Amino acid sequence: MDLIVQHGPEADVQILKVREGALVNEELLDNDGILGYDEGRVVSVEIPDASKKGLMNSLLELAKFRRETVEHLLSKIS
Repeated sequence: MDLIVQHGPEADVQILKVREGALVNEELLDNDGILGYDEGRVVSVEIPDASKKGLMNSLLELAKFRRETVEHLLSKIS
């Protein structure tokens, strides 16, 4: 499964789904993040106030870097 990234703009919550699985348990972290578990494995990460914490900008920069890297690699094989 690919990483799934969702953002709930109304609540400013960033959700990262890292693997398939039903959410069985959650753990609140010291930084207010929430880890979601299925049979002891992390399946999701929830980050409240994502834009206030600068997460949205970081994800956009990462996406831009990945796109530029892929475009560069494709240009080498064309």
